[in-house]
Amino acid sequence: MARPERHVRPAAISHVHLSAISDVHVGTISAAVAPLLHGPLRPARIVAATRYAVHLATGDRELPALAVVTRDAIRLPNALVLPFSSVDRPLNWNPLRDARDVTLQAGLGAGRVVIGPVHFEPEASWTPPRVQGASSPPGAARLARTALLLEALAQPLPPPLAPRLTGLRHALHSDGTDEIRRAAHALVGLGPGLTPSGDDILCGALLASRAWGGPLAPLSEAVADASRRTPLLSAALLRHAVRGECVPQAHAFLRALCGDGLPLEPAVRELLAVGHHSGGDLARGVLAVGLGRVCATTRGSSGCPCR
Repeated sequence: MARPERHVRPAAISHVHLSAISDVHVGTISAAVAPLLHGPLRPARIVAATRYAVHLATGDRELPALAVVTRDAIRLPNALVLPFSSVDRPLNWNPLRDARDVTLQAGLGAGRVVIGPVHFEPEASWTPPRVQGASSPPGAARLARTALLLEALAQPLPPPLAPRLTGLRHALHSDGTDEIRRAAHALVGLGPGLTPSGDDILCGALLASRAWGGPLAPLSEAVADASRRTPLLSAALLRHAVRGECVPQAHAFLRALCGDGLPLEPAVRELLAVGHHSGGDLARGVLAVGLGRVCATTRGSSGCPCR
């Protein structure tokens, strides 16, 4: 979802270049993943790294990934945020530049994250934005305006995704639990990258369902086995979305859709800046649920936007 994902080939990741960083650094850790640092130090595995972030596999079923990120990275809900920027001290890997070509060991616990000789110790925690079910979905006109903004500004949806998204929309409009579960399950892991487009769409659908009383149960069931079908980082973000935890840009977008917070167009543009495609795909998932909820209350009338 975030800038740390854009230029990574996961299969090639086995080394991290951290020579610009001193042996110990403090940071602030998301309260959502702070429990991972409790207990004794135990092994973790580096699964991806860029100048903005190092992503670790934790071995924990409920919290499978933790990200160590610079302060200018997208603030993922599972992040330990460092006080320096990627310009000052990039966290990028480059084994060709490192003549030693040493595979670094990683670990977490005992109140810290360890990558090779470097320790990251949180001095405080931060609370990731969390969607709360407190409002009804926006009206058809506002949803239609948002759809037009996405069409004009967002990266196009890859062709293989279009029929699957259409299937999810139809299932949401019909309000059938089994149909929703099947359509959502068909999107898991679909598309390239650390956060495939199908997963980003589902993150948006999960967040909107929690916000507006949508079909949270069948969507959550559809992603329950995501760790076996999609990259680790994406599976972790799906788990956070089930709980309503998300990046700040997604939270601001949901508020703007309901007329609260930022004006709509700036909120859309800020969300679209998340990753190469992730923000747009997440917005598409939100709209699918929003339109489905509007249709559920206007079905059979000429005011239904899905007619």
